[in-house]
Amino acid sequence: MGRLSMNANKQERLFFALALDTPANQRAFLQLCQLMRILPGEGRRVPDSNLHLTLAFLGPVDEQQKTHLIDLTNAVVVPPFTFHASALKYRKRSRLIWLGGDTIPAPLAQLASNLKEAVLQAGLEQEKRSYTPHITLKKQVRQRPDPMPENVDFSFHFQHFGLYISEQVNTARGSGVRYRCLRQWPLAPTQPDNQDLE
Repeated sequence: MGRLSMNANKQERLFFALALDTPANQRAFLQLCQLMRILPGEGRRVPDSNLHLTLAFLGPVDEQQKTHLIDLTNAVVVPPFTFHASALKYRKRSRLIWLGGDTIPAPLAQLASNLKEAVLQAGLEQEKRSYTPHITLKKQVRQRPDPMPENVDFSFHFQHFGLYISEQVNTARGSGVRYRCLRQWPLAPTQPDNQDLE
């Protein structure tokens, strides 16, 4: 009974995201990794395997909330889309260098909105500010690098989105995090059939 109770109360740090390292985006992904390696300034570069486009950050989630959230997400239906990322920016408050776009594709905006609603229905909190799609490239950057690379232009085509877990791992440089996909859903104009990756 105690073991069941502990498992029920266990919390995981979860988020919804779009994977960049997919067969359809291999060329753009490799070019993005090359860009990260030439970014000026101090800070900590995001590992290639952790690169993603965030849809919704959930924070700590227990097993019951996760089950409810997955049930709600099964009903989300959004078509595939392409995201053009051409704006390299520095966020002073968060000390981040990130890649964004000048426009948000309608299906991406709809997907983020639907997931936010599902998260709220599952009893989890969400930020009130509007959704800004971004790909974090570098963290702990104390000041804006000058000059920043110009004329960046990436196109990513998305056919799936996923629920990810943030896990603590040990690396050669000390402790770090690894992002692992727990479950994946296809983007399609028809009723989706989710794929459990656990």
